[in-house]
Amino acid sequence: MKEAIVHPGGKVVIEDHPIPQPGHNELLVRVIIAGTNQKDWKFPFLEDTPHNAGDDVAGVVEAIGDGVWEFRPGDRVAGLHAFPEPGGAYAEYAILPAHQTFRLPDIVSFEEGATVPLTALGAAFALYHNLQLPTSWQRPPDKPTPLLVYGASTAVGAYAIKLAIASSIHPIVAIGSEHSCFVRKHLRSEEGDAFLDYTAFENPSDLVEAIQQAFRDAGVADGRPGHAIDAVSIPGTFDHVVAQSMAGAPIDGQRPRMAVMMPGHNYSTADTSVEVVEVYTGLAHQGGDVGKRFAYTVCRLFAMGLAEGWLAPHPFEVREEGLEALEGVLQDSMSGKIHAKKILLRVGKVEQ
Repeated sequence: MKEAIVHPGGKVVIEDHPIPQPGHNELLVRVIIAGTNQKDWKFPFLEDTPHNAGDDVAGVVEAIGDGVWEFRPGDRVAGLHAFPEPGGAYAEYAILPAHQTFRLPDIVSFEEGATVPLTALGAAFALYHNLQLPTSWQRPPDKPTPLLVYGASTAVGAYAIKLAIASSIHPIVAIGSEHSCFVRKHLRSEEGDAFLDYTAFENPSDLVEAIQQAFRDAGVADGRPGHAIDAVSIPGTFDHVVAQSMAGAPIDGQRPRMAVMMPGHNYSTADTSVEVVEVYTGLAHQGGDVGKRFAYTVCRLFAMGLAEGWLAPHPFEVREEGLEALEGVLQDSMSGKIHAKKILLRVGKVEQ
């Protein structure tokens, strides 16, 4: 099979490798669509190791390993590869853990399904595991649960907003830009949700004041949210905006808590009154039984949300050249040229 190996610096070499075999509780999937993510060029660079760094897969089950009871060959599926194990998405065949895989409803395309796995799972970990907010299958909150989401145009931010709304978490203040129109329509003004375009503010302090005013308008007395997700998580966002919007005394007996999406970075410049929690989506396959059960549950929730329409797929653009287009996509990602959409690679064809 053809497999694309990403080298440090973003160079991609397409090689011929044997088709992998599924192990215990694993699926061999013929890849139709592979999704790209920023981490796909960051890992080979940071680790100085060439790697098939793709993780988002949508395709058809080719074979199943022992212990798999929920899937059969021929099933249309999407799922998250167990990074950094072999068998990644940038190949004609990939390996998926069964608990990180979900069936695609008939009304959902492979392209739509491929936008979901890594970023939606990351959003779910941020909301429910790191921030410990109520899930959509629990009793809804009996009082307002203010949530700040910075990076509404990103896939993580957009999925976090959709999942939070499904969990009756309000008011939500979403921070984005002109690219965020696709997610603004999901916000519910009658619940106090609001959107702010960060580019309309000259300095971070003005944006902080606008955030707190939006929460005050929604009935939050001091304008401070107790929970936040920074889907961008770079200096200038987590410290100057998100943490400053939350900083202060404990809220309902708990320090304000901010989830950041770049584990291992230095977040010491955030206000010390704010608890910074790092989201690591790899807990789905490296976090023991808890991570495995969490991933299994929310992946089935994703399938339901896609079928029912409340988990709208992220906007996307398909590169028809497939693996040959990967190097250019990664270079565009490194240069910051990709905004508010997932770039997908068409790797295989749908058999009629």
